[in-house]
Amino acid sequence: MIETQTHAKIGKQHLSREAIVYIRQSTPHQVRGNRESGARQYNLVERAAALGWPAGSVTTVDEDQARSATSADHRHGFKKLLAEVGAGQVGIVLALEASRLARSCSDWHRLIEICGITRTLLADETAVYDPRDPNDRLLLGVKGTISEAELFTLRCRLHEGRWNKARRGELTRSLPVGYVLTEAGAVVKDPDRAVRARLDYLFRQFDRLRVAHKVLLHFREQGLTLPAKVWGGPRHGQVVWKPATFPAIVRALRNPTYAGAYVYGECEYDSFDRSPKTGKSRPHGRPPEDWPVCIRGAFPAYITWEQFLENRRLLRANWYRHESRGAPRKGAALLQGIVFCGRCGSKMGIQHFATKEKRNPAYTCYHAYQTEGAASCQCMSAAGVDRAVTDLFLGAVSPAKVEIALRALDEWEQDRQAARKQRELQIQQAEYEVALARKRYEAVDPANRLVASELESQWEQAMKGLEGLRRSLCEWEQNQGGSLGPKERGRLKELSVDLERVWNAATTTAEDRKTLLRFLVKRVHLDGVSEPGKIRIEVEWHTGASNTLTIDRPLVGVWAPRTPEEVVRRIEELLVSCTQAEIAEKLNEEGLLSAKGKRFNMYTVGYVIRSRGLGQKGNTGQGGGEK
Repeated sequence: MIETQTHAKIGKQHLSREAIVYIRQSTPHQVRGNRESGARQYNLVERAAALGWPAGSVTTVDEDQARSATSADHRHGFKKLLAEVGAGQVGIVLALEASRLARSCSDWHRLIEICGITRTLLADETAVYDPRDPNDRLLLGVKGTISEAELFTLRCRLHEGRWNKARRGELTRSLPVGYVLTEAGAVVKDPDRAVRARLDYLFRQFDRLRVAHKVLLHFREQGLTLPAKVWGGPRHGQVVWKPATFPAIVRALRNPTYAGAYVYGECEYDSFDRSPKTGKSRPHGRPPEDWPVCIRGAFPAYITWEQFLENRRLLRANWYRHESRGAPRKGAALLQGIVFCGRCGSKMGIQHFATKEKRNPAYTCYHAYQTEGAASCQCMSAAGVDRAVTDLFLGAVSPAKVEIALRALDEWEQDRQAARKQRELQIQQAEYEVALARKRYEAVDPANRLVASELESQWEQAMKGLEGLRRSLCEWEQNQGGSLGPKERGRLKELSVDLERVWNAATTTAEDRKTLLRFLVKRVHLDGVSEPGKIRIEVEWHTGASNTLTIDRPLVGVWAPRTPEEVVRRIEELLVSCTQAEIAEKLNEEGLLSAKGKRFNMYTVGYVIRSRGLGQKGNTGQGGGEK
């Protein structure tokens, strides 16, 4: 039975209200490990009973377990306590010490102020304090100040100790997949050859493709997986194989550990930018030159430091942001990502205008409209600009006789061999898993049917996986076809001399042309306003040189060129007895040209017929009478 202790500061008005026991520890580790501290706080319930409160009037508030007391913003239990004290429903608040209630003077003094107004007492294991008493008020203020100062002292001590250890490269950090820690404490590459080979293959593919998303598509097309470490749980630290994902590829490319560097302080934390859910400061990445701790050569490297910096630069350049070019895309606009407004200097966007025939891309500057609500700077068709820049580019590189095709062929051959090697390693790993599953099955007692049946099922699943990998390898080899012989290589070498033919080849995609263009062209500035009817194009090369040319702006609307009336009359005459293809052939024989000064074909003839309404007078527009 608990012995009741009378106290001079406790009156009937206090006992008529409830007593609240506030319990808090800062981190989950403290909640799990510091059991004695938690037990002492829960024992304050007996302390409240000893001071005269009945068991039904004592409330325990432990909602703030594993939450820091540096701020009350994310402590719902403390907010509930303040609300009940402010409502005058609490006679006494018990806590183990002032630091349990608050480590911020603003929160602590606000609690004392409210307790003083509502005549609420504060108590710990040894004493009872009345905030209305000057001596108790002074003592409570000192306790709150000491609690806050203690937090800063502990934080500074731990902070400096951690940084001092990090500067020596001895602060333990989680190792990414591909590295293991030996018993002697040394960091070495993973002894699993499949893991090392897959990481090497990943870095080689990014060096070849230069776009992380293309690397992802390549891994998915080849059916290749990526190794990953298990974090937490009974299999912590073990390596598992998972399908390739974009975040996993980017994390590997941005991780300085693979370049053999020990890095600490990659991110800085802004105390004014906090998460609304957890209250923690958000991380903001620092550039490599600003990393506080960067010890190169600390680990065995998969790539060089220069390759790592180049990978980071490429990843940032491939972002679709105003300050970066972005990765080449499939669109028809050749200058996507490298075209800038010649008036305001902002990056120009791509807009497509739909016509009856197709969707035509155009370069548009929306910067003034988006930032100031003003009119757009300028807009122009991409077709003429792209033709002019292409001619300038081909004229600049044709004399160099670049053997693009042979280099691409060599890279393709190397990539095919590397892809086959990765598939063979996957098969070796699957064979090991089959052997392991078989060994487990043979080691079990056959009489134990429950275990034996499960192990047999695992063995069968492993064999099915192995068979699937072997079948996939056979199908892949059949689809790859044979390699090119000397005759084909000679033909390809002839083609590589003429870059213009490679550029205009049907097999060359828009992404390929954009990639080729970016090797030499840094950016292009367009000005289609300063000189009426003209577009001024300034091409800035990576070498630092620049070229300027001016082209005519395409005429549109009522100013657009129209088909000559004599051609329209001739088409109307021929439409009675000829098809559109035959009309185009006769017009070309007669030397007639279209509105744009080009030869006719069945499509341009059909457009004239539809736009002028020539086929509406009892004619289908597809041909004349019977032939």
